[in-house]
Amino acid sequence: MSNNQPDKNLNYTKIGGWLILVAIGLVLSSIAVLLYIISDILPAFHVVSVSQVSGELRLYLFLDLVLNLSLLVYIIYVIVLFVKRRTAVPKFVISLYILNFAFIIIDRFVFKSISESQWIFVIIQSVASALIWIPYFLVSKRVKGTFVVKKEEE
Repeated sequence: MSNNQPDKNLNYTKIGGWLILVAIGLVLSSIAVLLYIISDILPAFHVVSVSQVSGELRLYLFLDLVLNLSLLVYIIYVIVLFVKRRTAVPKFVISLYILNFAFIIIDRFVFKSISESQWIFVIIQSVASALIWIPYFLVSKRVKGTFVVKKEEE
């Protein structure tokens, strides 16, 4: 048996083991992004008239909204695939951890929306999560035996 092929004897019928933590993390992440959009981004559009805001600030608000809405949609899509136990889940989850890291870097250095103390905590959390979960999704038998539903089988 090749190392990349799932063991035919390992076919988990439900999400379990450490994958429960990933599922919880995905749901909490979607809630956190939604709350950020509702509590921080959308109110900024209503503080003053958009026409009174400089072009640079308008662009920042628009990009921040678009990036976070895109992230929210992506997380929800990953959750749907996760629940359906689709074979593509490992790739999507890995890309989500990489995207999260990229968003943090963009937020800090492009938008400067994260303070120095917050940034250190958030970057450590992001790197630690990626270092734990990316290898897990690459080598875990549980992952290979859980996400076995192909698109054609739906």
